[in-house]
Amino acid sequence: MAADTTKIDLVIQYALLVAGEEDDFFNQQLGPIHLIKYVYLADLFYARRYNGETFTGVDWTFYNFGPWSQTVHSRVEPALVAIMANKQSFSSDYGSEDWCRWSIHNDSLLDNKKSQLPAAITLRLDQNIHKYLKDTPSLLDYVYKTPPMVNAAPGESLDFSVACESPADESQSTQLRMHSLSNNKQKKFREKMSTLRQEFQQRKSVRPKLVSPVEAPRYDDVFNDGIRWLENLPGEGLPNKKLTVNFSPEVWKSTTRKSEDVS
Repeated sequence: MAADTTKIDLVIQYALLVAGEEDDFFNQQLGPIHLIKYVYLADLFYARRYNGETFTGVDWTFYNFGPWSQTVHSRVEPALVAIMANKQSFSSDYGSEDWCRWSIHNDSLLDNKKSQLPAAITLRLDQNIHKYLKDTPSLLDYVYKTPPMVNAAPGESLDFSVACESPADESQSTQLRMHSLSNNKQKKFREKMSTLRQEFQQRKSVRPKLVSPVEAPRYDDVFNDGIRWLENLPGEGLPNKKLTVNFSPEVWKSTTRKSEDVS
C-alpha cells in the first residue's frame, strides 16, 4: 500500500487544530517531531481496528529510538501552509538548522477535518494530543512503548498487525458471558455480588489499630555501629573511571522489551 499524501496532510492538519483548542497559546504550538508522532499514532489507532492496515499507508521505520517517515516529515510544512497555520522559527543551540513551532486556532476548520477522519482515529488521538501536546520526552516515551515499536529493531519497518485488537474487549466478553447464564444463575450471581459489597463496606467501617510511632529515635552507640556495618556491606566502592557496556543486538527482540512495565 503506497503512502497517501492527502491522508497524511489531513492528519497533520487535524493534530495541530486539536492542539489549537488549548486555552494557553504556549500549548497550542507543535513542532515537526510532535506532528510526525501524532501521524504515527493515528495509523496505530486505525490499525487496531482494521486488522493492522494503517490509515495513511506510510512505511514507518524504527529510527533513533522512535517511528520515522521521511514522507511524513516532508509533508509537515506544505500541509500546514495550506491551512494558513502560523509558523515561528528559532535558532537551534545544537546545530546550524533552525527549529520551528506551528499553531492555529479555527473551530470550524477543526470540525471539517474531523468529519473526514474515522472515529477509530479521532476518539483516541484527541485524548493523546491534549495529554502530551509538545511534551517531547513524555510523547516519545509513550510512542516507544507501543506494540509496533517494541516488536522491531533499529532500521526495521514497523509491523502494525501486532497492534490489532481482539474481536471483543474485556467488558464485552464479560457481558456476553453473563448473558449466556440461565436466569437462575444470573440471580445467584447478583445476590453473591450484593453480599460481597456489603461485606466490603463493613470491613471499611472497622478502623484498624494503629501502632504508636517512636516519639524520639535513639542515636546511641548501637545505632552508630549499625550504620557503620550497613555502609561496609557493599565492600569497596566502584572505581571513578569511564566504562563501556556492550549489549547484544538480540536485546531488541527480547521479551523484556515487550513487558507492559518496561521503562
